[in-house]
This record gives sequence, C-alpha cells and structure tokens, in this order.
Amino acid sequence: MSIGWIGVGIMGEGMAACLLKAGRSLVVWNRDASKADALRAAYPELVTVAASAGDVVASCAVTYSMLSTLEASAAVFPGVLASVKPGKSIIDCATLTPERMAEMAAATVTAGGRFLEAPVSGSKAPAAQGALIFLCGG
Repeated sequence: MSIGWIGVGIMGEGMAACLLKAGRSLVVWNRDASKADALRAAYPELVTVAASAGDVVASCAVTYSMLSTLEASAAVFPGVLASVKPGKSIIDCATLTPERMAEMAAATVTAGGRFLEAPVSGSKAPAAQGALIFLCGG
C-alpha cells in the first residue's frame, strides 16, 4: 500500500525520503512538479508522481501534507478535500494557525475522512535524518 505525500519542499523532501529509505512506496505531488520528479528520479521504483493533490488522496488511504504557508494550504486543500471520503486519512504536518487546522479538520470529517494535526518541530537537517518531533492532535 502506498502512502500519499503532498509537498516535497524544504521539509517534505527529507521527511518523504526517510519513508523511501525504509522501503515505503509513495504517491507524491508538489506545486513545483520538478521537485516531485527529482524524488521519483532518486527512487524510481518507489515513487509515483500524481497529477494533482486530489489524485494523491484518491489513490492512498493515508496522505501526509507538508505545505509551507497558509497561502499554500489555502490553494491546495480544496483539491485534497475533493478526494476525501470514508476511509481516507489526512495528516497535516505544517505549522499553521489553530483556526486553519480546525477548519481543515472539520471539512475533512464532514467529508467522511479523518484528520490529524501533526506539526513538526525541527528544520531541514532533522527532517532528512528522521529526527523531527511531531506534535499531534485530532
């Protein structure tokens, strides 16, 4: 079973790479497609690049999201939500406002999915080393 991953930028790339090094298959999408393509080039047998964030959610039971800003979240989340249905779980690892997380959680649950707020404490190096601290609620 593949894990979904939305956002392979500064933090997301290292986080996703840790899963790939452990042999996990990922379905990934990034606003800048070249970053997703680079991850696929590094792990061709484990990475599938999706055409959209919604396609990631549609093809995976569990999807992690690591988007850098509130604006990025606002731009991408509608596509994510369109593919949420019962049996889908969204784990958002960004550091966003409590209000934004509550809105996304409510919308995900209303669509039949599950939502976990899971911002991380750390930076690029700990992300690549698998040494981030997750602060989870939901």
